[in-house]
Amino acid sequence: MDISIISGASSGIGFEIAKEIDSLGLDEIWLISSSKDKLIRASEAFNTKTRIFALDLSSKESFDVIDDALKSSNPNVKYLVCSAGVGYNGNFEELNCNQISKMTDINVTALTKLTSIVLPYINECGKIIEIASSAGFMPQPGFSVYAATKSYVISFSRALRQELKPKKISVTAVCPGPVDTPFFSGLENVKEYKKKYAISPQKVAIGALKAAKRNKALFVPTFSMKMVHLASKIVPTSIILRFYK
Repeated sequence: MDISIISGASSGIGFEIAKEIDSLGLDEIWLISSSKDKLIRASEAFNTKTRIFALDLSSKESFDVIDDALKSSNPNVKYLVCSAGVGYNGNFEELNCNQISKMTDINVTALTKLTSIVLPYINECGKIIEIASSAGFMPQPGFSVYAATKSYVISFSRALRQELKPKKISVTAVCPGPVDTPFFSGLENVKEYKKKYAISPQKVAIGALKAAKRNKALFVPTFSMKMVHLASKIVPTSIILRFYK
């Protein structure tokens, strides 16, 4: 049985990637998100058979559920998409412990655990898509924890990609800038210039899937974010940080 597994699948980039994968003729698409109602509504958009997992990925027990489902079905996972993510902006001292823990639990720990659990079921030519962010290219005052978690995703993806080359399993880190999703609109005090550069999750999804099919290590959707990526490589971080206010 050929399947895809997508976390953060009820909305945003995860949902849009699921819609793209829907046309590939797989046997099932496994959708993971915390809201059962949203997952049910999302599943109605697909022609492929779906399996819903309404799970809180900050809970250890959620991974036991996924692990048991994998063991009982023994599927061939063609696509693993780790799109679940959470972010809070503001200076570090302004964030509470729950907000900090939620970002590290979902963006780092859950992504890593899900990849680990699913990896044994990914065979040759399988694709892993890890949703990172251009925020991970450099430290970001006012977004310190979120940016650090996404930096982890980029680093983890690049290393994992190298490890899996002998098995011909590709890993692609997707690094958009601002995306017009409930996640982005839910952030407080977002600077106007960031809203100006926000792109649709559909564009990110289409590009991400193309990049994975082409075995790209990194996908940065827009020219402006490509320039940010370039700057992070050639301009010392200490100089870049001077421009943050």
